[in-house]
Amino acid sequence: MNRFLFVLGSNWQLSLAELDNFLKNSQIKGRITDYSANIAIVEFETLHKNKYYINDLMEVQYLLGGCQKIAEIYDFVDIQTMFKAFPLKVEKFKLIETERNKINGVMRDSLPKIFTNIKNESIFFAVSIYPNLYDDAYYSEVLVKHFLPFLNKEIMALVIELGAKKSLYYQYPEENIKSGNLNPIFPHHIIKYGLFNKDRAEIIFGLTEEGFYIARTLTCDDPNFKKKIDEERPFKEFKSAISPKLALIMLNFLNLFEEREKKKILDPFVGNGTILLFALIEEFQIYGSDIDDIKVKNTIRNLNWLLNELDEPIPFLLNEQIRQTDITKLSSIFGSEKFDGIASEPELGPFYNQKPYYTETKELIDSKLVPIFEATFREAYKVLKPKARISIVAPIISTVDGGDLTLNVEELAKKYNFNHILLLDLNRIANKSNQKLQFQRKNVNTMIDAKKGQIVKRKIYVFEKEN
Repeated sequence: MNRFLFVLGSNWQLSLAELDNFLKNSQIKGRITDYSANIAIVEFETLHKNKYYINDLMEVQYLLGGCQKIAEIYDFVDIQTMFKAFPLKVEKFKLIETERNKINGVMRDSLPKIFTNIKNESIFFAVSIYPNLYDDAYYSEVLVKHFLPFLNKEIMALVIELGAKKSLYYQYPEENIKSGNLNPIFPHHIIKYGLFNKDRAEIIFGLTEEGFYIARTLTCDDPNFKKKIDEERPFKEFKSAISPKLALIMLNFLNLFEEREKKKILDPFVGNGTILLFALIEEFQIYGSDIDDIKVKNTIRNLNWLLNELDEPIPFLLNEQIRQTDITKLSSIFGSEKFDGIASEPELGPFYNQKPYYTETKELIDSKLVPIFEATFREAYKVLKPKARISIVAPIISTVDGGDLTLNVEELAKKYNFNHILLLDLNRIANKSNQKLQFQRKNVNTMIDAKKGQIVKRKIYVFEKEN
């Protein structure tokens, strides 16, 4: 079976868009055949022909910013069987028993594939359930309180039946199970409990509108690595800095998946260097600038720190590649048609502790932010190679008295001959019946990255330079 389950990040729409873009444009071609707000089911065109396909998946995991885990799918149970076996409201007990026996039969067939050697082994497993939607009552009232205990008990019994010497499972906090408030195990748990070992596994039960997929985790994100870079670099700014995951997603939307070591990436608003740090990890040739000389120096120091952590030599001309300059002088500093892509977050305005007023925000956007973004597109056109992309963040600012305000980024980009790229190709994905999971054209022009209650939200765009 050539299907794999991808566990998406918390911003599942953006994660799904990044994944589809990768599957469409990288050398590892594939297609999303099913999805929920937590998982995507992917069929690859030729991955199964590679004897060492797990290495390819580890590379995919490493590149993607919005993917937590990748698991190999071993079986599937349709949604009607699931609802009959574990109904929200119990009515027919005999039917429940019959349908649960069907699920048991599927698991009995799957376990020898998940654990290739069970006989006389001490087996340890952790069950992770990913629902269609976390805010669905079916997850809290049925999947957590009834389906999870059923899986733990039955898998443990089946493993013994198949000849294991001992069988143990990961125990979630009982209070979370009783309250129905439970997260699947995080990537750091997988590493901590050695769940990639042959006698240990994370078994994922991933639900969509179609049914649930049974899969074993093959690879996962290393959050400690990203956290170390983000938090331990010498210079940082937690209040307003872009996240490592978003930095990686923006880099991936540039569609530079081959020979990255030859590709030149520019960030003309480096801040403290988050995008460049992760571009460096992804093996790009990095360039950057900022109007603030202190930020330029901090970025260079952060890059030097990262190279030292990676035990990599510091490039001789690194200081020349990160320059202090105003955005309006970008092309005079770096030259024309030099870069393969730009990923950047220009100034988004001040960090607000309270919502500003409408008139104040309108003045900020018109007098300060619009000129910065206009100059960005004007100069980007000069320094980018033909057909190269710019992945850029713009602000949406919530006001006290007038709703949300933003600037017309699409109009500014069009003025300087940039074509707007949709973040998700709607022809490559089947829409869902649940409105919360549906995509429309207005949803894929751009996507928002923000936490609940955030005053300044990030709006992600991708544009391509015309020939």
